[in-house]
Formats: sequence, structure tokens, C-alpha cells
Amino acid sequence: MRRQSAFTLVEVMVVVAVVAIIALIAAPAFGDLILTQRLKSINAQLVTDMQFARSEAASRNLLVRVRFQKDANQTCYLIFTGGFDACRCLSAPACPAGSVEVRSVQVPADLGVGVAPPDGQVATFEIDPSTGAMTTGTDDDGRPLSDPFLVDTQIDSARNLRTVINRSGRPSVCKPAGSTMAVAACL
Repeated sequence: MRRQSAFTLVEVMVVVAVVAIIALIAAPAFGDLILTQRLKSINAQLVTDMQFARSEAASRNLLVRVRFQKDANQTCYLIFTGGFDACRCLSAPACPAGSVEVRSVQVPADLGVGVAPPDGQVATFEIDPSTGAMTTGTDDDGRPLSDPFLVDTQIDSARNLRTVINRSGRPSVCKPAGSTMAVAACL
């Protein structure tokens, strides 16, 4: 008679228990990795959209505006033509007659990532069609436009990417003080 070899039930249960323990240890790190990649992806889309806004200003030969908003459910931004405060990405329809929505991006709060200018900064900027540069001046309430315009894409203060739109209208990415992201520090 031949002897058959196989695993006993106890051996299989030990292997399953070890795999379960490893999975429990690795799961939070994997979830954090996914959230960090989501942050990087949303920020990359923001940079692409800021470059797109410059090209739209030139191709339409109109001032193009970018407006950021947030509420408890989402953060969002809207690229549009029309009055400075004409369009709002938290409204439906986003733009009244006479204004044109070029692109709207909503980031639901349940994704864990927000996109918004730092507190206290005007939430809208505009791009000159002839130069592609940010225009200077004031908003409809007389507040000076920000120069440079800053937008934070963040999970928390340690995981924060800042997009800086300089006077020429070109975006760049850095990390503000306290962020641990692997990009150059903001000046």
C-alpha cells in the first residue's frame, strides 16, 4: 500500500490564520497608499485643467475664469467665460445665460481629498486671452486678486500638495510647510 500525503486540518488553519494576520497588518497601509495616489491624481488633473484654461482663453479670445467652491459634500472648480462671479460649480445650472461653462470638476468629500484655495484667499482668478497670464485687479467686491493664486489639494495637513498659478498663468506644484509629500517645498 502506498501512503498518501496531505495537509491536516490543523496545518491549513494555521496557514489561514497567518495569512489573515498579515492581511490585517497590511490593509491600513494599502488603504493609505490608495488615498495618497488619489491625492496625486486629483492634483495632476487640477494642473492639467489650469493649463487647459490658458489654452481656452487663447482659442476663444475671451477672459477665462476659474472659480473654486466647497461645501460639506464636495469641493469643486469651474472654468468659465462671463462675469467674474457669474458661475458657481455648486449650483445647477452652473452658469446663467450669457456665461459659458467650459469645464466643471467635482470632488466628493467621501473620496477623502479636497481641492480649494487657502482660507482667506479670493476663490476666483482670470486668464488674459492675449498673454495667457493671470490678470491683476479686483473681484466684484473690490478685493484684490491673489498673486500668485494658490490651490491646496489635500487629505490633511501632512498630505497636502499646493498648486501655484504664477502671474504668467503657469501652474507648478510644491508642498507647503508641514506636508510630507515627495515634492519640492514651497518658497
